[in-house]
Amino acid sequence: MGVFERALRSVGRYLDRNLLTVALTVSAIGLTFATNLLDIVPDSTASWYSRALAVLALLITAAGVVYSTSRQGSLEHALATAKDEIDKLQGLIASFGTDYFDIWTKRLQALAEELKFDGQDRVSVYRYADEAFTMVGRFAIRPELNKPGRSVYPANQGVIGTAWRSGDGKCVVTDLPDPETDLQAYLTRCEADWQLPNDVVQEMTMKPRSVAAFALMNSQKTGRNAIVVLESTASGRFGAATLERRIRGGLGKEIALLLEVLQVNEPSIEYAHDKGF
Repeated sequence: MGVFERALRSVGRYLDRNLLTVALTVSAIGLTFATNLLDIVPDSTASWYSRALAVLALLITAAGVVYSTSRQGSLEHALATAKDEIDKLQGLIASFGTDYFDIWTKRLQALAEELKFDGQDRVSVYRYADEAFTMVGRFAIRPELNKPGRSVYPANQGVIGTAWRSGDGKCVVTDLPDPETDLQAYLTRCEADWQLPNDVVQEMTMKPRSVAAFALMNSQKTGRNAIVVLESTASGRFGAATLERRIRGGLGKEIALLLEVLQVNEPSIEYAHDKGF
């Protein structure tokens, strides 16, 4: 890559990050000299290129004003929307209580009810950090399925890891063998497809036959920050399209934002361990 091309790329990246600032600056400068420019355009004594440059400068100024105005309106709308979402979540937190895990349990309970989950199913949320996942919340109707497992989950294992590494951020499996009737087939599938060691699988509090994992984008949409995992002991339990539509929509956005709002209150790993997470 030549020097000129690198310079163009640098300028492009700068404009991409600071286009509104550039537009405001250009429009401010143009408006300062607008009167002079308007005098040059009809002046027959001025050279043709001076008049052409004056017209170009006026057009650029007008474009800067229009872009700045429309962009500011969009930003104000986005800020107002974000404020409404934060107010909504703060109200949600206030209504649920102050305990970090209680908040997550109640929100995931509401999610399970919306998805019409029954005693075969459960839902969990994991935060991603330092190439691993930490569970922040889980809900299942049956207490034995509600028990947390490992405190930290490697990012290169399981359906979670597969969904996280995939381009579309999802992994849906609905045909795992029945561990009650053929545990060896279940263990073999988990190890072959998702690099889950046999001893880890045998210790799992729930051995699902259907699993759907969806990575979530942060509220700024600059990267993934969490993953939602839905599991069921029944085979053929989940419709991938329906679940994805719900998780990628308002439900997923709310969970991602709730994760960020609650981050300042996130307990230590030691406290989480004491709570069973």
